[in-house]
Amino acid sequence: MMNKKSQGLPLNIIIIAAIVLIVLVVIIVIFSGKIQLFGKGVTEQSTQYSAKNCELPGTGRECYSDRDSCYEDNGFVIQGRFEDCEEYGEICCQV
Repeated sequence: MMNKKSQGLPLNIIIIAAIVLIVLVVIIVIFSGKIQLFGKGVTEQSTQYSAKNCELPGTGRECYSDRDSCYEDNGFVIQGRFEDCEEYGEICCQV
């Protein structure tokens, strides 16, 4: 008589493990590409609203043509160099 108590893995477990491995690789590839796109979008947005710009959402800062028009709107001039205002020779004003 032969003893049939072998300890090998059943074929269906090997097939399921291979399928799970393939799915895992596909998910990693998909998410690695999306994360790179997300990082690129964050970088583009953060450079748009950098400290080099006067006009930032929610700050009340605007570019004015001269100091007098800033003072007329009860604002005050913010010292510094701001790329968005310097383009047209304007100043940065907090209103």
